[in-house]
Amino acid sequence: MGEEHTSMEINVLYGAGNDGKSGYEGVVYKNVIGTYLHGPLLPKNPQVSDYLIQKALERKYGEVQLMPLDDSQEKEANDYIYHRFVK
Repeated sequence: MGEEHTSMEINVLYGAGNDGKSGYEGVVYKNVIGTYLHGPLLPKNPQVSDYLIQKALERKYGEVQLMPLDDSQEKEANDYIYHRFVK
């Protein structure tokens, strides 16, 4: 993918990752995020949702600052799944 290819450096906690051995998953190329996940990525990972919203707004309006929202329920759900699969 050339110079603009950047690994998201997401450490896989359950599974083997992109290549079956590195333990990392995902890629960002320009304005595209690629991942091989099963299930709802955005509702369970508000930081990814925030990233996509910010990039879309910056593309249209230039530099923006998002106001933080209460993501406590989403983070609680994420923690539950994390502790369910990662012992």
